[in-house]
Parts: sequence; structure tokens; C-alpha cells
Amino acid sequence: MTIKTVAIIGAGPGGFRLVANLGLMGYRLRLNDIDEAKLTAIRVRGGIDVEGEPGGFAPLELATTDLRATVDGADLIIVVSGGNTQPTVARDLAPLLVDGQTILLMQGNTGGSLVVRRELDRAGCKAKIELAETDTYPYAMRFVAPTKMRQTTQKRWMQIAAFPGTHSAAVHACLVPLFPQAVAAPDILHTALMNVNAILHVANCLANAGRIERGGGYMFYGEGVTPAVARMYEAIDAERMAIAAALNVKVPSLVEWIERAYNVREADLVKTFQRLTAEPDGPYLANKAAGTLNHKYVTEDVPTGLIPISELGRATGVPTPAIDTLIDMARLMTGKTFADEARTLERMGLTDMKAVSIRSVVNNGYR
Repeated sequence: MTIKTVAIIGAGPGGFRLVANLGLMGYRLRLNDIDEAKLTAIRVRGGIDVEGEPGGFAPLELATTDLRATVDGADLIIVVSGGNTQPTVARDLAPLLVDGQTILLMQGNTGGSLVVRRELDRAGCKAKIELAETDTYPYAMRFVAPTKMRQTTQKRWMQIAAFPGTHSAAVHACLVPLFPQAVAAPDILHTALMNVNAILHVANCLANAGRIERGGGYMFYGEGVTPAVARMYEAIDAERMAIAAALNVKVPSLVEWIERAYNVREADLVKTFQRLTAEPDGPYLANKAAGTLNHKYVTEDVPTGLIPISELGRATGVPTPAIDTLIDMARLMTGKTFADEARTLERMGLTDMKAVSIRSVVNNGYR
């Protein structure tokens, strides 16, 4: 299938980045959000002005809160509204989908495609669609004005996987013209266990909670990644890699991922993140800490990142003391249980399954 018309659900920074990049590539774009206020400026401008290389004007065909109008006739539907919203978006999309459409979760967090497929099925969706996810966002850009963005860095490597995994190669072939840096992962365990946000965000926020609650504003990576935070990253990463090995999944370590994505590798993680922040167009140049723990770096990355990784550890018999400690700390420090959003084995359709059964589901779908 050749993709011509793309519907983007979510008018946050991720959605705007997609408009900027795909618009410059010549795709017909529609942008949807439940918040009308997020759409007003881009609707008036008719698109986004993009500085840098490549630059120019990225046109937008439609900006609307009307989901039916957004997805009607779209070849590809990219859901970029955040992991916590994916079940609701799936339920809303279920009656609107038609045969031949593709849904791409950008990103799937951990277990996104499993959760979305179950919600589509529960809502009675009969359309023959493809469902896929990425493990990360492809771009680093920053706002210059409400409808103007500057290109900074595009990741050099990311993964796309389909659910079921037997469809991954075909789906990747359709999507790679839009995302040339993407490689085809064998299945969604490879994207789920390469959820770098779950590694990087929560530990940094909790370790720097005092600075955040005094107003934030520090450079999240360049200043927030101290030697102690780096040790937390390494502990989380080791547990993630052990779970991947138990599931017979090959994923790069955090250090290897940074090198693949950004071509940067310093003597240690502290120096690595300082460089990624300090370079003139570094991917983390504009990434400053929020002034609250009630932020997606915690409220999204705990329930749709750390919790499902811990759940996969439980299913495969891999201990996750570092991850579990962070989850408990996040609950204590925020006063949230994350019960409504948490991606448990049950919610991912993996109840009582061990490694072999989990691999069968991600490869072949639910039976």
C-alpha cells in the first residue's frame, strides 16, 4: 500500500513534529485533538513553518476535533497523544475504521499494541487493519513560535514492529518512506523492551524531586543526570536486558541505543548526556525539567513503561528490584496508585503466560 493521506491524533509537540516533517515530504495531513485550543493557531496558519534543513512550509489539510472527519479516507492513522490515552483512542476509533487502514502508535511505550488491539476487539471493530508501533519518536525539534519549529536532530535509528509480528516486514515496507531511519523489528517485544523513556524519565525525576518542586527549569539531562542517576539508569537497563534475554529478544543496551540513535558515545553516561545537551543543535538542548512531578515523565512512564516491564519480569521469572523500587517511590511521592492506567499482564492479554506463550501471542496475535 502506498500512503498518501495521514491522520495525526494528538496536537502536542509530537503531533506538530509529525506535521512539520511529513508535510515537507508532501503527505496530505489531518491533525486531531480533543482540545480545540491546541488547533486554533495551526488552523489559521494552515500548517507549520520549519527552520533548518530541510526547511519550508509544511501544509495541513485539516485541523479538527472531529475524529470521523480526521480518519475518513486516511491511509495511515498515527496516534501520538500519549500512552495513557491509547485505550480511549482505540475505543473511539473502533467504529470509524475501514479495511486497509494502518494504525501506528508513536510510540507504543510498553505493550501499547496489545492494549489497543484488545480495546478494538472489545469495541466490536471488524475492520481489517494493520496495527504497528515505534519504540521512540523520530525527531528532536523545538518551537520558535506557536506555528514555527526548528529542525535540530533526527534520530538515526528506531524500530517499527507490527502486531502480530508476522506482519512486521510488510508494514515496515509501507512506513519506511515516511521514516527512512526505521528498521523492521521482528515483533512488538523488541519495541516494548526498547522503551527508553521508561529508563530515562522516572529515575531522573524522582532523584531530582526537590529541584523539580522548587520550580524545575534545570537542564533535564545535562544537569539532571548525575553519577547517582547514571547508576540508576544502569540498574534499570540491566533488568530490562535480562527480561529481553528471557524472552529471546535482542535489544541494544542504553549506551548502544544512544550511539545508534545519535552517534554519540562518551566515557560515561554523565558525559554522554552533557554532550547531547550542550551541542548547538543537540537533541536535549531545549529539554528543561518541569516544575511538578505530575508530568508525563512520571504519570505516563510509570504506568505504561516501568509497570509493564516489571510485569514482563514477573512473567519470565526475572527479578526487577530497581524498577520496582522506582514504581513504589513514584506512588509514594505522587500519591498516585496508577491503577487506572497501569499495563498489567491482564490488560495486555498475557495473564498467567510464560515466555513461550507470550512470544506466541506477539508473533501470531490473540487466538
